[in-house]
Amino acid sequence: MTKKSYLRKEYIDLRNGITFDEVDNAEINLLSIVRNNSELYANKKVSCYWSIGKELPTHELVLMLSGIGSEVYLPKMIDNSKKLKFVKTDGQLSLRENNLGISEPIGNTEIDPDELDIIFLPCVCFDEKGYRIGMGKGYYDYSLAGIDSSSIKLIILAHEFQKIENCLPEDHDIKAHMCITEKTIYEFK
Repeated sequence: MTKKSYLRKEYIDLRNGITFDEVDNAEINLLSIVRNNSELYANKKVSCYWSIGKELPTHELVLMLSGIGSEVYLPKMIDNSKKLKFVKTDGQLSLRENNLGISEPIGNTEIDPDELDIIFLPCVCFDEKGYRIGMGKGYYDYSLAGIDSSSIKLIILAHEFQKIENCLPEDHDIKAHMCITEKTIYEFK
């Protein structure tokens, strides 16, 4: 098992070990942080994932972003590909579970990732340099390869305990600009 695979397994196990009360409290704190900095997220084109399990919850965040005037897009896996497309959510949040158990939008209004202002990224763990370890399939890395990251804010969402010293980045790994946890905002240089 590689060091990265070991870290992935260790932090998935840690995340799965937290209580639902801790997840609920983390969501309340995340929403408060975003609300207190709403000028950064209002009236933007934003991609956010639909959280599963004990990931830092994003369901209310998606609704909040819509409520402050942002167009919200959710990632949707492209069949037989390692890439994602970004599909606009409708007011009803019509979603369908894919074969991995991840809820995806049913709509068909897509946006090119280069046209987004903000992309929220899930993670298993993250480091203070702005790198993350995901679930290991590389969907975001493949989908965002080649974008102009100077014009798009890439923001990791994570529990504070998911912060580690080094995510062992490889050449294909994308670097985020920020990470928001339930405790604070980290900005990466």
